[in-house]
Amino acid sequence: MRRGRAAPGAPTLPGTAVAPPRRSLEDVAGARPVPALEGQLDLVDFWHDCGLLDDEQREALEAEQA
Repeated sequence: MRRGRAAPGAPTLPGTAVAPPRRSLEDVAGARPVPALEGQLDLVDFWHDCGLLDDEQREALEAEQA
């Protein structure tokens, strides 16, 4: 295993030349969803109102969020 320094300009842990570990797919997929702020628009509703999504696409996205 090669133990080199992080590439120039790469994000590093403060005070070191060590790059932080990458998040695994399981970490990203299992992350806790962030609740919406009061007054924040629901993008699915917004996209539907703008005509970017039809009813079937909207239902599919809402089913994924549940």
